[in-house]
Amino acid sequence: MRSIRRRLANFGLRCAAALLAFALALAGALAQGQAQAQSLATLTADRVSVDSAGRLIAEGAVEVWHDSVRMTATRIVYDPRTRQLGIAGPIMLQDGPDRLFLADAAELSGDLREGIVRSARLVLERQLQIAAAELRRQDANLTEMDAVVASSCQVCAENPTPLWEIRADRVTHDQERRELRFEGAQFRFAGVPVVYLPRLRLPDPSQTRARGFLPPRFRASSRLGFGVELPYFIPLGDRRDLTLAPTVTSEQMVALAFRYRQAFAHGGLDIGGQIARDRLLPDETRGHLYARGRFALPHDLTLDFNLLAGSDRAYLDEYDIIPDARITSDITLERIRRDQAIRARALSFQSLRAIDRGRQRPRSAVEMRWQERRGLAHLPVGGELRLDVAGRAHARAAADEGAPSNFPARRLSRLSAAAEWRRQWIAAGGVLLAGAVHGRVDHVDIAGDARFPSPVTRHAAQAMLEARWPWAAVDGRGGRHVIEPIAQIVASHRREVALPNDDHRMPELDAGNLFALTRYSGYDAPDDGSRANLGLRWSRYDPAGWSVETLIGRIWRDAPLAGFPPDTRQALGDRHSDWLVAARLALPRGLAFGVQALVDPEGGLDRGEARFGWTGRRTQLSTALLRLPSSAFEDRMAGLRDWTFDIGHRFRSGWGGRLGWSYDFQQDRFGVARAGVEFRNECLLFDLSLSRRFATSTNVGPSTRFDLRIELLGIGGGSAAGPGRSCQA
Repeated sequence: MRSIRRRLANFGLRCAAALLAFALALAGALAQGQAQAQSLATLTADRVSVDSAGRLIAEGAVEVWHDSVRMTATRIVYDPRTRQLGIAGPIMLQDGPDRLFLADAAELSGDLREGIVRSARLVLERQLQIAAAELRRQDANLTEMDAVVASSCQVCAENPTPLWEIRADRVTHDQERRELRFEGAQFRFAGVPVVYLPRLRLPDPSQTRARGFLPPRFRASSRLGFGVELPYFIPLGDRRDLTLAPTVTSEQMVALAFRYRQAFAHGGLDIGGQIARDRLLPDETRGHLYARGRFALPHDLTLDFNLLAGSDRAYLDEYDIIPDARITSDITLERIRRDQAIRARALSFQSLRAIDRGRQRPRSAVEMRWQERRGLAHLPVGGELRLDVAGRAHARAAADEGAPSNFPARRLSRLSAAAEWRRQWIAAGGVLLAGAVHGRVDHVDIAGDARFPSPVTRHAAQAMLEARWPWAAVDGRGGRHVIEPIAQIVASHRREVALPNDDHRMPELDAGNLFALTRYSGYDAPDDGSRANLGLRWSRYDPAGWSVETLIGRIWRDAPLAGFPPDTRQALGDRHSDWLVAARLALPRGLAFGVQALVDPEGGLDRGEARFGWTGRRTQLSTALLRLPSSAFEDRMAGLRDWTFDIGHRFRSGWGGRLGWSYDFQQDRFGVARAGVEFRNECLLFDLSLSRRFATSTNVGPSTRFDLRIELLGIGGGSAAGPGRSCQA
């Protein structure tokens, strides 16, 4: 019995010693030269035994945890003399959240970070898969693989060929630099070899700032020819980078685009542009430059700037730099708080419209505005007080030769101060009452135009009383109806002063400003005369989820609206405005329809628009009809009846298409036509777009443009992957 007990004790000691040695072998490394306490590994298995050679054998559902490493296998043999692990698969080794190894067999060191893995597959960032005949881990950062196939595409048993793949003799994954180095690489598409590269370096999926070439873009233009743009990305530390993008086309156009970005602790900077030579203007170097930035300053101030300049009027349109017909550059300093807004801006204007040649427009402007809101609930008058102080100075360029004489160059500066008190009450019977008193003083100085006195001071005072009486009812189907008649009376006293109208030449009347004290973004032609605003609003909310809202209203004045030429008819002008009719219908499943019309006193349609939109799971559709009359005052020499249409659909297969256009019924011609097709799955992005811009007053001539982008997803931090394919069971 003593002999048996002694043998059992020795066997227990051997097992304990082997387990202790195994745990110590899986301990963490010392931290940068200073010894620290080792962390122990954890082992679980169905069966654990020690053979006659002293090797520890774990079998069954084996799992090992050590720091961020987790491994599962069917059998592990640990030799304490060599501190090596022999592992039988299937093996899964997860090194943190970003790296996953799958293999049939492996020989690893005790810390699971060095050794050889056979028939291995490495998965990076759950995107890029690398299959290798043999995988060797030299240390915690380097992994070498032989006879490699790399792809981020789904591979199924019924279709074992990925959409694209990179085959290589050897691949080294540097985890510290986050890059993959291929030797003897061959790129294949659908199993067909496309290109051979002796050396190839790619960022791994976790790398978003690797130095090197970005996916090329292929472009074709009827004016510039077929071209290829090849961007090159240069990181300048963690917070700065530079991108250079040379472009060459078949029509002898050579261009170099650049973009510099820098992130600061309290903001960011983006500077870029392009230099080009082409056959359109063969003797000139053309280009553009832009600068954008946003910075948070002390005292809750924010500095924004957005500057853009082109070498000539046609360049920005021909190179499709910006879709707008008029460019505004600005530098803005502002502070927005709950009850206060302060803004100072410097602006510059540039027009791309050929029709603007010989016409007058502001060349530059400087403006500032301070607004503050104060509650007066603690005072007997109650309500709310709003204060507004604003200043602006702008200059118009001198008239081109042959321009009309009524467009002289002039400079105008203005300082305005306004105060408004407003309060609301609920009267008997549920009538909602609102009252307001508004006063404003403007001091204006005009230089360069003898038709207007200068300097001049004008003032206006307004008092408003508004009554709303909402009636609510529920019908037999559970629908909730609300009918709300609205009456607003505004009495004013003002000093009539003739001033030029430079800052707001397109006044609008819509459902949002029918009952506003002022309807203009500018100050030159304020709406401060005595008037009565009447309207009727009806709404219905159905339990099924749809709703409808309608509004009809009109403005009656004691005198015609000032600030506009007598022969220029406006929807807001004369003693009576147009009738405003607006409706909105919202249906379930993303359907929405809206219509707004201005009907003149004779019953004709003056201005109107109708919009329809639908947003489904895979389909988006929007269309709009717009009708505007001709108006020389608004720089619209011909009437506009425009129809815009856009539709996009994405199929389950990963393909998607889009189509859109803008058509002018008044002139019976297209303005813009566009189409595109896109394919996106878990490993590939293919995007082809076509646009045709026809000759109008906003662009120099007709042009057609193709744009092709192909990107291998799963390599580097590029575009997001699309839906992955699923294999058949």
